[in-house]
Amino acid sequence: MSTVPLRSEVSDLFRLLDHVPTGIILLDRQGTVVRINPTACERIAQRESQVLGTDFFRDVVPDLESEGLGSRFREAISAGPAALEWDGTITSPRGLLPLWLGIRSFSANDHTWAVMVVEDRAALADEEGRRKRAERLAAVGELAAGVAHEVNNPLASIKSFAQLLSRDANSQEQHRALEIIVQESERIARAVENLLSFARQQGASGREPVNLSEVAARVLDLQRYSLDTAGIEVRQDLDLALSPVMGEAGALQQVVLNLVVNAEQALSTKKGHRLLVVRTRESSEGVLLSVVDNGPGIPRDVLPRIFESYMNAEVHGSGLGLGVSATIIREHGGQIMAESEEGRGAAFFVRLPRAAIGAPTSPVVPQAPAPEPRATPVRPLRVLVADDEPTLRLAISLFLGRRGHHVTQAADAYEALRLAKEQDFDVALVDARMPGDGLQLLEQLEAMPSLAGRTALMTGDLGRARTSQGITTGRPYLIKPFDMTEAVSLIEKLGR
Repeated sequence: MSTVPLRSEVSDLFRLLDHVPTGIILLDRQGTVVRINPTACERIAQRESQVLGTDFFRDVVPDLESEGLGSRFREAISAGPAALEWDGTITSPRGLLPLWLGIRSFSANDHTWAVMVVEDRAALADEEGRRKRAERLAAVGELAAGVAHEVNNPLASIKSFAQLLSRDANSQEQHRALEIIVQESERIARAVENLLSFARQQGASGREPVNLSEVAARVLDLQRYSLDTAGIEVRQDLDLALSPVMGEAGALQQVVLNLVVNAEQALSTKKGHRLLVVRTRESSEGVLLSVVDNGPGIPRDVLPRIFESYMNAEVHGSGLGLGVSATIIREHGGQIMAESEEGRGAAFFVRLPRAAIGAPTSPVVPQAPAPEPRATPVRPLRVLVADDEPTLRLAISLFLGRRGHHVTQAADAYEALRLAKEQDFDVALVDARMPGDGLQLLEQLEAMPSLAGRTALMTGDLGRARTSQGITTGRPYLIKPFDMTEAVSLIEKLGR
């Protein structure tokens, strides 16, 4: 197919455009490709020799001809100056490619030409996905923190009163029943803490050494009920001494959760024995995590594109988060891959580099040791307990009262600060999240000479409190629902 030769200045301009990072294609009025720069070749996944002299719409990207863009181009350029835009996905030798095309016509050398700008939408789609994911996680994090507060506060009261009653139990059966209440309270608390760990906004606390085995165990614990009710046998083969990787724990948990949920959904269609295996191992190339199921597998034609973020076809399970997972693993300098045999199952493998030896960790101060309280305390203490949960304040007061201590209760930070200014206290126990800001109250009480070094924090959300000064400076703290004996020991230790 013959084309009109370019005038020298136009040709010189296109030689210059060969070096720009924007994809640019020059078409004649029939839609034939006259020039194409290297960036555009990369965008459409074809070589220059394949497209020069061919009809861009009919031969290079026939998807566009079938959608009517080719006829629209020819009609527009015949009627006058053409200005067209197209945004969608084309089929290329590399698979589906999301592109934006902008076309403008101009006249040169007594002929009409059209310049097409080609933009890759994949990077923009990934960035938009990351932004939405971060916004969603931030919103969920705020919601989860509120839920943790509302659950852990009454849970702390339930556990505390169960411990109090167990001391006065009249029979072994009553004592055992109260022990069960305490154990189940702790079980609920673990579930809440696991939920909070997933709700943390990705990247909010930076990267730190993470044990993938611990991450996988936490995910499986969260999904245990769902997997059990689906009749799925779960085999954990986790190396608990696994080398740490440097990463965002919340993001890596999201990856493992996505893989487990997809396996669960894939297995839901399988008849007979359903098996899920989660394994972690050391390797010469880093740390390995595998998630394997014996479900229906992944179709051969889908497998090469399974991690494409813009893939809409239902793949393994629902395909939930596979593109997101691939992005997260790439951002962590790792690799993710899948193997499958239709009818026999699928296997997903994640490889991440080990954390450098001596990598800094997030400041986590060990909780203060809690020895058993002595039969008789050294001296009666005046204790200020500030918490917006009245039943928890009552339980603490009853326990401390039995030890001969006097407790003054405050329902919020404002009342607690007023009381501390009006009278002297030996120890202050402060809830992190209550009206008036418990963390700020802790700072104000620590500034008082009588309470300096004699304050402790109560929190139902350790992850949030850990970022505050109350935790990072080494102040003692109690995680709700805490053991009441532990609380009494801590208070008496502070009051010495």
